[in-house]
Amino acid sequence: MSAAGRDPQWREAERFAERHARMVLALVDVRVTPDDGSPVDLLGDDFAAMVDRSRAPVDTTPLERLRISAGARTAAFYSRSGYAKTALLWADRHAVALFAYTDDGYAAPVNQAARDLMERAHADSERKVLTEIAQVSRHANELKAEMERRERDAYAAALREKEKARAAEAARRVARERSESILGRTVALLLRVQLDSRALNGTVKTLAESSVADAVADAAGRLTMFERPAALARVRHQFLEVAATLDVITPPSEREASSYRSARRAVEDGLDALDEAGGEHVSGHVAPDVVAHELRRAARSWQIVLAEVVRAAPPLTPTVPTQRVPQHRAETLTS
Repeated sequence: MSAAGRDPQWREAERFAERHARMVLALVDVRVTPDDGSPVDLLGDDFAAMVDRSRAPVDTTPLERLRISAGARTAAFYSRSGYAKTALLWADRHAVALFAYTDDGYAAPVNQAARDLMERAHADSERKVLTEIAQVSRHANELKAEMERRERDAYAAALREKEKARAAEAARRVARERSESILGRTVALLLRVQLDSRALNGTVKTLAESSVADAVADAAGRLTMFERPAALARVRHQFLEVAATLDVITPPSEREASSYRSARRAVEDGLDALDEAGGEHVSGHVAPDVVAHELRRAARSWQIVLAEVVRAAPPLTPTVPTQRVPQHRAETLTS
């Protein structure tokens, strides 16, 4: 035990040794022991040290006490007045690190054990610093990668939203054009019905007898790229005509029926199939097998809507010819 309890300067020397052990030797757990009879002045998990402030060089006696008290810990001694030659020889044999310090706050290793302790501390500190740098660098790279991923995700989400908006606008445009085409044909058919009561039944008969959709579907594999647009246009014309006929036949009160809704879905599905076959939603060439598949899909939709139109069509009232015999007799008598 030192005289720190009696001399404040001795306690200050112990605090200096503590700073040296913590900062230079990288032993951050080292603390000054309380003034309660502890045999050493500094103590850590793997370190024990004594501090001497006397004016005489240190001999072997305090070193022996330190070695016994330190046990398996690293032993170090701080002296203000140096060491006797016998103390230096004894410390080298028993691996006690000797340091000399001054009141100006400077400490230096005296023997090889002290120099080895400092070199090991420097190596450990360098390794810890490099480890921390690697961890910080890895963490920074992870943050950078995460930020880049988020930027990519945000950009992709913006592109998806833009594409969804473009697709929604295109769908609205297609629906508007289809609605306008069907409405125009509906008005035209209503005008023909006003002029000729048999016009509606005649239109239904014409549609029922039409084989355009099936013929185009059957010939899909033989259609050239130059023939395909005209064939698709003919089938599309048939779908618009049958949709207009369906609206004329079906009164508004019956348009909530499942049969009418199924027929209208068939019209939309058929027109969608024609758009796919014509490459409305793709850039470049449409494969022949895709064209054939979509045209068969359109033909199936045609049969569905045509069946509903035929079913819902009003019965045809036959026109009975007027008897011309009495009129012929009158004309004969007059002549």
